[in-house]
Amino acid sequence: MEAKSVLMKLTKSFLAPGLAGALLASSLLGPVAAGAAPDSAPAAMDPTLKVHPLLQYGAQAEPNKLVRVIVQLANPQAHSDDLAKSVGGERAEDFKVIPASVLNVTQSAAMQLARNPDVRFVTLDGPTRKHAKADAVPNAGALQTTYPLDVEAPAVWSGAAGGIPATGKGITVAVVDTGLDRNHNDFHLIHRVDGSRQNNLAHVDGDNYGHGTHVASIVGSRSEDGRYIGIAPDARVLGVDVADDNGVAFESDLLRGLDWVYQHEKDQKIRVVNLSVGVGTPESYSTSPIDAAVERLWHDGLVVVAAAGNMGTASDAVFYAPANDPFVITVGCLDDNGTPAPGDDTLCSISSRGRTEDGFAKPDVVAPGRKIVGALAAGHEKLKVALAQQFNDRVTPDGQHIRLSGTSMAAPVVSGTVALLLERFPSLTPDQVKSVLTGSTHRYSGQSDNAGAIDALAALQAAAAGAFSASNPGLASLPGVNLTAGVGTVAWDGARWTSAAWDGARWTGTFWDGARWTGAYWDGARWTSAYWDGARWTGGNWDGARWTGAYWDGARWTSAYWDGARWTSSDWDASTQTYD
Repeated sequence: MEAKSVLMKLTKSFLAPGLAGALLASSLLGPVAAGAAPDSAPAAMDPTLKVHPLLQYGAQAEPNKLVRVIVQLANPQAHSDDLAKSVGGERAEDFKVIPASVLNVTQSAAMQLARNPDVRFVTLDGPTRKHAKADAVPNAGALQTTYPLDVEAPAVWSGAAGGIPATGKGITVAVVDTGLDRNHNDFHLIHRVDGSRQNNLAHVDGDNYGHGTHVASIVGSRSEDGRYIGIAPDARVLGVDVADDNGVAFESDLLRGLDWVYQHEKDQKIRVVNLSVGVGTPESYSTSPIDAAVERLWHDGLVVVAAAGNMGTASDAVFYAPANDPFVITVGCLDDNGTPAPGDDTLCSISSRGRTEDGFAKPDVVAPGRKIVGALAAGHEKLKVALAQQFNDRVTPDGQHIRLSGTSMAAPVVSGTVALLLERFPSLTPDQVKSVLTGSTHRYSGQSDNAGAIDALAALQAAAAGAFSASNPGLASLPGVNLTAGVGTVAWDGARWTSAAWDGARWTGTFWDGARWTGAYWDGARWTSAYWDGARWTGGNWDGARWTGAYWDGARWTSAYWDGARWTSSDWDASTQTYD
């Protein structure tokens, strides 16, 4: 139990509420972190070193512990095998979307890598936190959901924006998530879905967890009876599965999925990437390999849409990649209160908002994300997917759909809107798309920042009138980027992080107080013995050092932050059992 609680805490800041503990969280549950707690004394932090402070603390607390790290290269010509051997480690994987590799090294070796001139930055490979006739104009009259009406999508389908209908036809949206049930009727009827499995431990095609299928259906789907229609019902939805069969993934899995998108963006004609997922470690966007990858895609002409997260107004609510990146379109959650009328719309209480580690305001826009009914994956061998088992009361009577809430559901509303926009105006750049969307939002009751509510009809009308800027509205104070080296983020500068990041007291073992992880989360039904087979979790991967309390402290994470009310087992239903 102690080992599990330490590891699970690493992932509960996952952006996608529906990805619950299983997605990217349960992967940490091997034979890890057992034994005595590490010394919680403050460590000496050096902001000039090109290594995450978590690893700096770990190198002082347990220097010989083996960890898996993502090493970004300052010199793309450097060989990862040579780097690994130079510190007595081994290479696990290389990427093309950015010059980066995954290495297995000791924590002290990670510090040696940080001093190598060929290395740009070293981070921990931590956990992420995770449907008619095709050409007919969709009929909104039978809709059982309000979110398409909230953003005026039916008006766009019928041609109200300039007399030319738009349904997303010809636009491919890559949904990087837990997979996609390609046989679901809401997708099957329009014959425009595909999938790609990008997790090395996944053996089953489809979506065993259920989060990815639900998200994809919000982007583009159409049920035969017209009751459930996505924002861009004729868009091609491409599911990129970065989770294993239990919905588990790490940052390197997410990076591998983005790498696949980068290598196939031309042959698959991908224009939009939806990321209802995020990492579990707070970081400056200037050092995050995930942020570097999404920026590379952005500069290649792909519009990247990211869920803001479900941490409300916490001080670090928007410190997590990719939502913290100033390039991408970060989406918060709007509660439409079950009506299409905008007068009663309010911000979801769990929706992350604030300023990033680098000082950028996030989110950029908000979209409907509460009580969203979408496609429910069928699972494997007639077994219900994890979300259906966990929240059976939210499954519709037809057994084909499920109700979920959170920014994970809001992001695909925006991705679908982008597909509508690009069908009509295919020459728009990602920066111009972001300018159009942010400039055409409407205000909602209680709005306290600049992130207005998305409006698809207003966006298309603005684009038709040329009411947009060629520059990205999120980059007002952004330094230059180094694209020639294949790295999208700014050059490493320790001064970009807040002073709190370099406080050694922040990253001590007292980070995890146990109040966050209630016993209800650890029900025996969820973690079956099949999950813990020895073949899967080898000692080489789980050395008892990778996920220890040594990474965390108590200065930042006070007991008030980890109150039991906030982080209960119910937090991961794609909202909470109380927030539904």
